[in-house]
Amino acid sequence: MDELEFCVKSLSYPLGMLLETLKRREGQRIEVDGIRITVPRLPFAVNCYLVTRALYLSLDVVDAKRLGDDIAYAEEFIARVLASPLGEKVRPYLERAEGLISVRGRLNVDWLEFERRSARVKPLLGMVPNEEGLEELKNLSVDGCLLMSYLAGDRKKREKVNAVLGRHNPSFRKAVRAYFKALRG
Repeated sequence: MDELEFCVKSLSYPLGMLLETLKRREGQRIEVDGIRITVPRLPFAVNCYLVTRALYLSLDVVDAKRLGDDIAYAEEFIARVLASPLGEKVRPYLERAEGLISVRGRLNVDWLEFERRSARVKPLLGMVPNEEGLEELKNLSVDGCLLMSYLAGDRKKREKVNAVLGRHNPSFRKAVRAYFKALRG
């Protein structure tokens, strides 16, 4: 998993699952055609946000409605980026964001696969508040950690889960460092 997939899954795990399945190539704008995703060379935070948005725009109406809160979470993410020291660097790209996204194919979330993955981590979610089952948390994959964070719900609960996982899961901690390094550019 690279930093872009990590970022998209941290915003919307189901959209990150879609990114897993697409072949990537470099281009001038973000294009989703159902088989490939083209990703330009833009600041990382911009790519994360715009890829998340492009994946969302590629969904059918039912999946889009189901993931409405996820795209709102992505909007919160980019608002926080704009309010940070990175804001001035990314603002020009976001002002022309609509012109940077093209969707030519429809995607559907594999909800059966999502439920299968969720079933593995949901029992661990109950261990987080008391920091129990530390060995199980320690051995969880980065992907499993991101899914657990997603399943936690709102931003404050996600932050708590991420903090516990960061303390007890070396792989997740390493991935978070790589993500923040990419975010700072």
